[in-house]
Amino acid sequence: MNETPMLFPITPAEFWKQIRMIIEKVIADKLSKQNHSLNHSLLPVKALSKAVEVCKIFEASKPTLCQWLKQKKLKSFKVKSRRYFLSTEIESVISAKPESETNKK
Repeated sequence: MNETPMLFPITPAEFWKQIRMIIEKVIADKLSKQNHSLNHSLLPVKALSKAVEVCKIFEASKPTLCQWLKQKKLKSFKVKSRRYFLSTEIESVISAKPESETNKK
């Protein structure tokens, strides 16, 4: 770059170094937030999920889902003969899952 006079109390090289560091930090923050939001992209956007959809999310069978309900690992509610799960409940189980897996090892 051209050596144009700047009205800062630091040298131009130091100024550009600081600007570069700030930009790198902002980009790293944005990427980490983006990666965090991608983890939840597997969840359906709707507020309620059917049992079949929850089985797909957790890659588990329906009997396993019934066991989790009996063990109170998941909460659900019934409307007539259908069982529904709240997406917030599914998210809380997913976020708590890594902690329980690390305690087993």
